Formats: sequence, C-alpha cells, structure tokens
Amino acid sequence: MEGQLRTGVQTIDHIAIPVRDLDANQDFYLDTLGLKLKTRRLNPDGSARQAYVLAGENIIGLHLPGVSAGASPSSGPRIGANVSEQRFTETEKKLKAKGHPYRGPIEHPQGSPLRVSIYFDDPDGNHLELCVRRGEPRSECISHTVFETRDLKRAVAFYTGALGTGAPVPCGAEVMLPVQSGQMIGLVEVQELSGRTKKHGRGCHMAMDVAQEDYDLMLSLIDVHGEKNQGDPRAEDGLRPAGEMSIYFFDPDTNRLQITAHAPDQPEEMLPDEEKWRRIIENRKKQGRGLTRWESGGKKIV
Repeated sequence: MEGQLRTGVQTIDHIAIPVRDLDANQDFYLDTLGLKLKTRRLNPDGSARQAYVLAGENIIGLHLPGVSAGASPSSGPRIGANVSEQRFTETEKKLKAKGHPYRGPIEHPQGSPLRVSIYFDDPDGNHLELCVRRGEPRSECISHTVFETRDLKRAVAFYTGALGTGAPVPCGAEVMLPVQSGQMIGLVEVQELSGRTKKHGRGCHMAMDVAQEDYDLMLSLIDVHGEKNQGDPRAEDGLRPAGEMSIYFFDPDTNRLQITAHAPDQPEEMLPDEEKWRRIIENRKKQGRGLTRWESGGKKIV
C-alpha cells in the first residue's frame, strides 16, 4: 500500500452513550458533574431523543433508548473528562454529599499523563472518570476513552496502524494511545467482552477528527485490518455540510467509531430538529427507505 498517514487522528471530537432515563442522567451530568447543556434533541413527535452535554467543547451525547446490560465488571468502556483542580475537588464533594458511590482520589505515578482521578458510574451504569492531567490538553475536555479488548496486541496494531495514533503508554492495567491533541484512546484487555461493549451498538460511538489528506488512506487501512465499515447514514440523510467526509466503523472488538474530515473553514452546523427531520424524511423517500417507528414517533414513514 502506498502513502503514509500525515497526522493520524487529530482529536477526539465527541462520544455518544446510551441511557434509559434521559432526565435523570442529564441532571447528573449537569448538577453533579458541573457540565454544561448544549441542547436537547427531539423526535418528530416532540418527545426527547438525546441530550448533549459539554466537557469543554467536546459533546457527550446521552441517547435513548439505552441498553438493558448491567454495568461492565471491567474498567471499560469509560469516558475520562479532564477538569481543573477546583472542579475536581468540588465534584468529589458533591458525589460524597449525594451519597453517590465513587473510588478515589487515585494518585497516578510519575510519568503518567494523568495526575489524579476519581472513578464512578452515571445513573445508568456507564463508567466515568474525572481527572486532572499532568500534560496537554489542560483545558476541560474529553481527556480519554477506554475500550475493552480481547486481544490487546491486535487492538494496538489497529489503532496505531489504521488510525495513526501514538505508541501505547502504560497506565496501570490499561494502555493509552495518544492522538495529536494529547487526548488518548485507552484499552483494557479482558477475557470476555462485557454486555455493555457488546450491546452498545448504534447508541454508543466515539468520533474523531482527521485531516482531509489522511481520510482516503485511513479508509483503506481500516479495510486492510478487516474491520467493518458501516458507511455514513448522516450523509445519506442529507445532514452533512458541503465538503465534509465522515464514516462509521468498528474496531476489532466491536467498539463503534467514527472519523470525520471537516471541510476547510467549515463552521459548526447543528440543524434545528424540524429541519433535520425534514431532510431525513425527504432523502429517505427519494431513496425508497423509511424511518423506524421510534424515529417517526410511532408511525412508519415511507
């Protein structure tokens, strides 16, 4: 294969996780963790579908209808958010005052990209971590995500070879793969994938930004590693801005990922719900596809 990735993954952009109780989880992320609400997204019938909360500029999307699997017995899948020392202390006090179980603070050894962490679950059993980092990025953001893998060597080869991450950095029982921004993709080896990893499916994915110059080669490298490419349903539904390229796919352990190459000088585009559903319905009719009953508020649209 000709060519070499120019930069590999540039940043972790956002992550989506399934929840069964949107209001309870939104309150937890806002009131207890102190994150900010970006928006709530609605179904065509006006019922709630998603809530987007912000860790710095990174979206953590809370998506209905959630999964029935219990909390994972391993340390993954997990979202780690970087916060200031003041926010870290305030959040620990809130967790303690509310009687919400947590572990820590855990001091990380010298040489670790993280200085201190606390670990806990949201109301639906999604593993979370708040940390204070030693190095960049120091601003509030998604610091890292941790995925389960049955074969650490194979998973590392996929992320470094197909996505161009940095070499693995040991972090306790996990390894961290840095991307250009300093954010990290973590891996924890398990004998058997948890129900959370297996059942997250469409409701959970991590989105990464890549350079336009890397996009086509990265698609080829994903294919070389034999991982499943799901295409881009948002483009099929007419929801991508002009010039943006994006694709959804799985890593070797069925963790759902997304890479996006934004167009030069592309402004952020978040369509109003009404316009989003208008485009979806119009494009699916043209393509002879239909909305699911859940997407259409209980009525099949064809």
